[in-house]
Order: sequence, then C-alpha cells, then structure tokens
Amino acid sequence: MSSTTVLPVNVVHEAIDERQFVRAKIPARITLDGHGLKGVECEILDISLGGIGLSLEQPLKLGSLLHGSIKLKLNTVDLHIDTKLKIVSQRGHEVGAEFVELDRQKRDILRYIISAYMSGDIADINGLFNVMQRENYIKERKTKHASSRTPTERLKAALGSMLFLGAGLAALSLIVYKSYLLFFHMTAAQAVVSAEAYVLSMPENGNLTYLIGPEQTSVSTGQPLASVSTQLASSLTSPSDIAALANLSEQDAAALLGRVTVETVIASPCDCSLYFPRPRMDGFAYKQEQLMHLLPQEQPLHVKASVPFDRMDKIERVRAVEMRVLGSDDIYAGEIVGSRVDDQRQMVELTIKPEQELPRSAYQLPTAVDFKLGLPLRWTF
Repeated sequence: MSSTTVLPVNVVHEAIDERQFVRAKIPARITLDGHGLKGVECEILDISLGGIGLSLEQPLKLGSLLHGSIKLKLNTVDLHIDTKLKIVSQRGHEVGAEFVELDRQKRDILRYIISAYMSGDIADINGLFNVMQRENYIKERKTKHASSRTPTERLKAALGSMLFLGAGLAALSLIVYKSYLLFFHMTAAQAVVSAEAYVLSMPENGNLTYLIGPEQTSVSTGQPLASVSTQLASSLTSPSDIAALANLSEQDAAALLGRVTVETVIASPCDCSLYFPRPRMDGFAYKQEQLMHLLPQEQPLHVKASVPFDRMDKIERVRAVEMRVLGSDDIYAGEIVGSRVDDQRQMVELTIKPEQELPRSAYQLPTAVDFKLGLPLRWTF
C-alpha cells in the first residue's frame, strides 16, 4: 500500500545554498502561555530563525498566537528569550510554530547559538555580546543588467584594440630587429674605396710644374706628368771630403757648395687614371708631399674595411657583404679576398672585392660596409 502526498501549488523547491533559515537541534525548552495554556513547559525539537518545532501532546488550534519563553542553559548562565509564536502545524505530538515580531537583537542571539552548536563551540556570555555588534544580515543580491553598446562605443572599442595591437606588434618587431642586428649583423669600424695605386711624392723641397692639361683625367705609359726643380745638397762629413774639395778648381768648388739646381721630369709608369689628393697647383712643394695617385686602368677598385680585434671571431661567420659608397644609393655586394693586421690601430684590415666594378670617381670615398653573419655553430657529420 502506498500513499501519495499532493503539495500545495505555492510550494517551490529551494536549493540548500538558497535556504533562508537553517534548522538545528539544541538542548532547550520553552514555556507557553495563552489559549488555555498556563506555564506549560515542553521540549524544543529543533529551532531556526524562522520558528521552532515543539513536542506537545495537547492539541492546539492552527493560527493561534501564544507567548513563549525559550530557556537556554549556557554553562552556568540561563538565558531566556521571550517571543510570540504562531501555530502553523501539528502532527501528533510534533508542533510547528513560527516566530512573530522577533526583533533584531533576539535574532542575532539565536543565530549565534545555532552556529555555536552546529560547529561544536561552547557559547559563553561574552560571545553573545560580541555577536550582537556584528552585521549578520544578508545583503540584497546584485542584479546584473544587460546593456548594449552604441555603434560609436563599438567603434571606439575597436579602434582602441587596434591601437594596442599595433603598439604591441611594433614593440615586438623592434625587439626582433635589434636581436637580428646583435647576432647576425656586423658593421665595419671604417672603410674606404682603394686601389693598387702608384703614389707620386715630392722628392725634395723645390718648385713643381705639372706637364698635363688642367682637365686631363688619364695618362698613358711614359707620358710626362710633372717637372721638379730642386737644389743639389752637398755635405762635408770626413777629412777625405775636405781633401777632395782642396783638389777642385775654384769654379767647381763654388758650384758644389752653392747647391746646383737639378731639374727632374716624372713620367707615368702605366696607363692610369689620375687622382689628386689636393688641388693641382704649380709652385713650391715640400718634401714627401703627395702630388698624385696613379690608378692602373686594368685593375678594378676594391674596398679596405677595418674591424676591431674583439670582433675577429665573427669574421669567420661572414656569409655576405654589402657596401654603399658615400654619395651613391647603389648597394654593392662583395667578398673578402684578403686581410692583414694593423698593430698600431689594433684593427684587422680586410680587402673586399666588389662583384660589380666601382666607378673611378669613387676612389678614396668613405664606404659603409655591412657583414651578414651566419650561425655561430659549426655542424659536423
């Protein structure tokens, strides 16, 4: 035999975490007055902030109001809580009553007592005074209201996202570029376009006269370039020199001691292009002063680049060379064909041969040289 209980329409299911009042069983009694009851004391079966469950054999009228005094024994202190009760149910000796007009202070006391008994703590009178000062009421739940953005707000948000994305990508690109320059790129400390040139210098202090035209840029083999007029210098450094001077005639001795003027003509050793390190002017010139550079026409120009000693380990990793001559936008590729050590400057001087021939006008011009480096590891199989 089975029975079916039909719930009222207004009864709803409530999850445990959503329940308003928690029931607890605590050792307490209550004294009831009203509606035929006078000082009737009975046991409390369970208690919550909403009401209590009683054990009473006497039938009661549902909806009736009674005065009750709850008696709780806390260690050596008896605590009495006066309240009004409304009878809401009775099944046999089990009676359900609801608190009516239970003030805030009494609710705080009941809440503390219920929590203390459920957690196993021992309640004392000091704990009661402390708990009454707390804010123990549940605040109203926040309601999240749905809101839709306007097209202008959406556009601003998209532009802001794109701006931050662009800034992040720019920073990342800069980091990658700097890392590439650090590990796979090296520049020469200084570089200049050079050649296997003949350098003509003044042999002695004297007068210089150029024998080529003012606009001439190239010469052939054996062509006169310049005439140098210097005096023959003599010196007497030993007794034999003085004895030899005594045997000369007066005319020859005067010519010897008077520094006879000597005329010298300098001719071109090759079919060369001309380069003048200083403006070409006839007149007096000093000893060892450079007059002109002769560039053999059959030999192409190359680049001399200097690299500090502390970068010598990177020279072996060079995989490509790029050069750009000052005043030109053209990029020339090249390869390293020679090297030497310059002890005075603590440099390694590299000779770089360009794949494309450089113009003669680029001679002695500064050049930017970039070395592309490979991986530092050597793979062996």
